Amino acid sequence: MSDFSRMIGQNIRIYRRASRMTLEELAEKLRKSKATVGKYEQGAIVIDVDTLHELARIFRISPAQLMAEIVPPKREDAPAPLFTGTRSYLYLYDGRTGRIVRSLLTGAVGSNERGAEEIALFYDLASFDAPQQCRALYYGRRQRHDFVTNYLLENRSNEIEHLFLCMMRSLDRPTFSTGLLSGISSRMFLPACSKCVLSAEPLAENAELRESLLLTKEDIRLTRRYNMFMVEQAALWS
Repeated sequence: MSDFSRMIGQNIRIYRRASRMTLEELAEKLRKSKATVGKYEQGAIVIDVDTLHELARIFRISPAQLMAEIVPPKREDAPAPLFTGTRSYLYLYDGRTGRIVRSLLTGAVGSNERGAEEIALFYDLASFDAPQQCRALYYGRRQRHDFVTNYLLENRSNEIEHLFLCMMRSLDRPTFSTGLLSGISSRMFLPACSKCVLSAEPLAENAELRESLLLTKEDIRLTRRYNMFMVEQAALWS
């Protein structure tokens, strides 16, 4: 089997599990046998173009997203600059559970005529190596500008829920960005937003990262003064 077929098969398994779909359910939707779909996921047989498009339709993503590398390879070379690769690592702090929430953003290669790139968000992961075990899967578009990158994503399991990410590019750290994630809280079902950081490589989940994700006295002071929530660049690893 080729590395490309193996990667596509791995992606099919990731999106299927993230969509809370069994192998039998996917086989039924494809009108193929469970054994055939299993071989697709193993990369044991080459997927034809029609089946690739049908899989994308079922997962409500693009065919290009199925052909984009999701699981980060273990490597020791220098990370690519932020927003130029296919993966970014997103962190926020959930005060309700008292923990740092890690998520993985993956993008397809290329963009449409307006420059918007397809993007998937595997939200709340136990490990970056297992994106299929995310708490929620989102899919949408990323629009890059000189100093700001915007993301608009829809929950694959609940289309009324959308997330918006607005990230400010750091002038002195091209592989690091800070910003806001806003949407509907899954626990209280109310509009909410959180400070977040985005990195081109995984970050150490330590007290320093936690402090950068917490609201500061200055954040609260500015919120009260202007009646709006704003964040500045996080002072991480100076």
